[in-house]
Amino acid sequence: MKRTAILVLMLVVVTSMGAFAAGGREAATAEVYEWSLASTLPETHPVHKSLLYFADQVRELTDGQIDITVYGGGQLGDERDYIEGIQLGTIDVTKVSAAPLGQFVDSLQVVSLPFIFRDQAHQHAVLKGEIGARLMADLEPQGFKGLTFMDSGFRSVTTSTGPVRRPADMRGQKIRVMPSEPLIDTINALGATAVPMGQQEVYVGLQQGVIDGWENNEPTVIAFNMQEVARYYSYTRHVSIPDILIMGADTFNALPANLQAAVMQAAEATAPFHTSIWNDYVEEAKQQLSDRGMLFNEVDDIREFQSIVQPIYDRFDPIVGRGLIQEIMAK
Repeated sequence: MKRTAILVLMLVVVTSMGAFAAGGREAATAEVYEWSLASTLPETHPVHKSLLYFADQVRELTDGQIDITVYGGGQLGDERDYIEGIQLGTIDVTKVSAAPLGQFVDSLQVVSLPFIFRDQAHQHAVLKGEIGARLMADLEPQGFKGLTFMDSGFRSVTTSTGPVRRPADMRGQKIRVMPSEPLIDTINALGATAVPMGQQEVYVGLQQGVIDGWENNEPTVIAFNMQEVARYYSYTRHVSIPDILIMGADTFNALPANLQAAVMQAAEATAPFHTSIWNDYVEEAKQQLSDRGMLFNEVDDIREFQSIVQPIYDRFDPIVGRGLIQEIMAK
């Protein structure tokens, strides 16, 4: 009896040791994911700092199992390259504007329409709610997993030729825009000629007179030193196009459930972090630009700009989904 008990005990010990060893081997061989995250924005830009925060959060929440390297400053190309890279699997994660991404997902073009968002609070109410969830879901059939929307401020016209106070002041101007049909239509409707162009080409384009101006927010103007070649910043605030953090849907879906949850948790934490540093930096950027010679002005009557672009809503209503524009504007 005593001998039998000893044998049973030895069997339990040996079995436990084997299970422990197997568990240790499993932990030791858990796959480590090394991802790239691409952005056109330089290290000085608040978006870049938010992307580093996201990478740190992912690393921490996955105990280092997912390690993300952020490549800023357009090291991996422009935003079109990033979007196509996500589809091809050559880039793992990217921050892109919703404007060029809208070329791949029709409904997403709604956030690039002129004057559709009244202010940041309105935009947050839309994008953090059911409409935002629907837009994110629309990305997946095209191979994208939307992680979070990120603030990108209101875009205004910046020119080298003089201030814009009325739409008439834009007549004949060549204004650089991102590749985005709503944005192209908006600038053309206001009397200028929209010139789609990659971010890395804008400074030289302004310097050489290929374009007369561009449109963007204050942090991005200072990040690329555009005040050197276009010193008039006119507050048209014609669009507020959010950035989106995306990755490949197949890459995300292939992750174990616990890592999927960690990535989404990191993205959820990044959005408010980014809003905070973005809002702080806008005024700082404006002060820096003013100190470096940029001249700021409000337009005479924003309603004059708003009325001109009304037909654009009619054109895009069936494209983005009938009733979506009104649903957003009524919120």
